[in-house]
Amino acid sequence: MPFVIALLVVTLASVAGAAPEVIVSADPPLPVANLFANPGLEQGGDRPDGWGVAASQPDIVDFTYHKDGGYAGRYLSVEARGTTSNGYLSQPVHVQPDTLYRAGIRVRLRGGTCVMWLHGYVNDRRFDERAYLHSYGALPLIPDFLKLEWTNSPDPEKWHWLGREFRTWPEQGSVNPHFGAYFDRCSLDLDEPFIGLARTALTVTATGGNIKQVTVSDEAGKCYWDSGALPQPVPRLEQKIPDLPTDTRYQVKVVTTTGEEVSKWYPEAK
Repeated sequence: MPFVIALLVVTLASVAGAAPEVIVSADPPLPVANLFANPGLEQGGDRPDGWGVAASQPDIVDFTYHKDGGYAGRYLSVEARGTTSNGYLSQPVHVQPDTLYRAGIRVRLRGGTCVMWLHGYVNDRRFDERAYLHSYGALPLIPDFLKLEWTNSPDPEKWHWLGREFRTWPEQGSVNPHFGAYFDRCSLDLDEPFIGLARTALTVTATGGNIKQVTVSDEAGKCYWDSGALPQPVPRLEQKIPDLPTDTRYQVKVVTTTGEEVSKWYPEAK
């Protein structure tokens, strides 16, 4: 989507000797707030505080709360020995109506199906959004007769992000996310659940040099805004870039007429 370049010439005097200064802000600021209580699962005794841990058939699903070794510290493991039960980590949260959120969790999946299930009731209507991560590692023919790497199964030794964006309905004030085993023989680990606003608006201001070009890119190198080569250098450039994902950092790069490059990351550090 093209954006209109907002240019403000502060002075006509040459400022070629000054290095550019970059100021970045966002609304809402990054990183956005995680709405979960105890989102890192770091507090708790036998179970992580603030979270529900339950299965529809407790006799075939085991939960173990590990004190270390997770994606970041403590984590919860789920072992489902049959296909007739779920096994969830859950916590309801308050949300704003008609608002775009993102939700997800870090998963280490050795076999079976992991689900993120977002549900609730709005004026007697069922809100239901889901995302799945599948692995063939729990099937009896694997790995004896088929190598796991020949399938689309995630690496069982690595943590993977299971998540998605979703928009709340008008008048919706809450959602109940569930993470875990979904009616499958399953072995998985869960850590770092997240729910928060999905989009932000970035405001970029570059000053103090003969600015020729400004770009804004994410951590993967995807460019979200490029001023292009300006028809004439300016000492100040300001641009607002709306509707940016909140699950990354942004690099603002300024190039001057002398070829000098100045860059700044926002947020500065994770």
